[in-house]
Amino acid sequence: MEWLALAVWLLVLLVALPLGGGAFSAPPLGLAPLLAIAGLALAIVFAVDGVAGVAWAGVAVAAAGVLATGAGAAQLIADEDPATRAVEHEAAFAGAALPLYATAAACSLLAALAAGGSL
Repeated sequence: MEWLALAVWLLVLLVALPLGGGAFSAPPLGLAPLLAIAGLALAIVFAVDGVAGVAWAGVAVAAAGVLATGAGAAQLIADEDPATRAVEHEAAFAGAALPLYATAAACSLLAALAAGGSL
């Protein structure tokens, strides 16, 4: 399960990196790339070490990513100004990142449960 979590975190990182530019129009989007890097680092450490606490930290990082990306997406669609092309791209990446963060949370949760002996 740790390898699946690692692959999902890599996908999250690839989708979340362009969201860093959205921090100008929606500040919470600036957290998305940082949280994705942290999640990938935690997944790598968990794959190498196998400590359940690291996987639980990955679940927390994924939950924070869902909240930050959701808050940023809400700010993007709440603007009363007509959307520019850059904001439209940011909204598209935020829409792609949200389910990936949720999937990363689920994979990290399953990995943590498996490492803790609960599964």
